[in-house]
Formats: sequence, C-alpha cells, structure tokens
Amino acid sequence: MNKKTVSTIVVLALLCVGGISAWLTMNSIPVSSPVAEIYSYGRLIRTVDLSHDDSFTVECDEGFNTILVRDGKISVTAADCPDKVCVRSEALPRGSVPIVCLPHRLEIQIRSASQDLDGQIR
Repeated sequence: MNKKTVSTIVVLALLCVGGISAWLTMNSIPVSSPVAEIYSYGRLIRTVDLSHDDSFTVECDEGFNTILVRDGKISVTAADCPDKVCVRSEALPRGSVPIVCLPHRLEIQIRSASQDLDGQIR
C-alpha cells in the first residue's frame, strides 16, 4: 500500500471513531422532564408527559397506531401498517432517535418539557 492509501484509511477510521463517540455522548445526555411530541403529517397533534403511564390510539385516513407510555418510555405497540417498523422500534426514554411510521405519516420525538432558548434572533 502506498502512503496516500494508508493516510486515507487512518483519516476514515478517526472519523468513524469520532462519530461513534459523539453519538454515544449525545445518547447518554439526560433529558429533564421528558415529554413526547406526536406529529401526524408534520403537525403536532399531542404532547405526552412520560412520567405518567398511558395508552392511546392515533388514527388517520391510512390506519391507526396504538401508543404506550410506561416507566418513562414511549413505544408503538400496535399498528395496521404493512411493514410494522414502528412497532419493532424500541421504546424511547430520551430524544436521540424518533419513532416513525411512514405509511401513517406519524412521528414521535422526545424533548425536554423545560426547553429554554439559548438566544434570540432578531
């Protein structure tokens, strides 16, 4: 191998390690007073406090998703979409990755209930 190939491999390896480290760090940051925001077709339809256990169904023209809040986590437990990716997604305790049901245009995101602005743009 020539020096250019070795340098490229080293740079790519460092970028991968840095990306994984950043993801792990972001994933471990605690969220104070977490709430789940449930969007349908890009519009916020419901905000759910994750400190209270609950179960409900979100319906749309294409079908339904049954959502369960338990032990500070939220998950989709049932849906009539063909692929059931949303049902197989793990329960979310914090906001690293949203739960998404593309056939029903449903998205669940976690955020802090007391999210403050760092600044204001005028």
